[in-house]
Amino acid sequence: MKKRLFIISALTVVLLCSCNSDQYRIHGRVTSNELEGVKVFLVPYGHEERENVDSTLIHNHEFSFKGNKHWMCTVRIIAHERHKGQDLLVVTEPGDIFVTLGPDSRGGGTPQNDSLQVWKDLTIEHNRLSGQLYDAGLKEEAKKERDAYKQRTWQMARAVGEESILGAFLLQLYPLPKEQTPDTQ
Repeated sequence: MKKRLFIISALTVVLLCSCNSDQYRIHGRVTSNELEGVKVFLVPYGHEERENVDSTLIHNHEFSFKGNKHWMCTVRIIAHERHKGQDLLVVTEPGDIFVTLGPDSRGGGTPQNDSLQVWKDLTIEHNRLSGQLYDAGLKEEAKKERDAYKQRTWQMARAVGEESILGAFLLQLYPLPKEQTPDTQ
């Protein structure tokens, strides 16, 4: 009896140690019935070389990815079907990431991906408002809106951490002016 209990305990320890807390798991869904059996890709942003791209097939409206490399990625449907689902940026950080690909793709589930979705929503609203201002001939107001948007993006980069994957990505898109570098704040 003691021997069996020892073996069970040892197996439990081995299983617990083999669990990788650094692993990301992307649980994906699609909204279109027309995407059954279609290939979906996980493409690292800035590292699009073939050996870095992962792919899988959509089955029963679902797909998944998992791994240990942490970077900014795009989840995208194969090119000839891409009109059926918007590409989605995700951060492959440890934990469970939930994404839905459709006309308005969404993601979340981990801290950086939740923040990334907030930034995406902010960007959509900024683009809508800026477009309305430009269409109305209000170029100065549109410029103020753009400046406010950049400020909110910088604030988000600072809030999530400028060295985090998302923070570094946002600052790459909108570099801080020299007078606002971390050394002078």
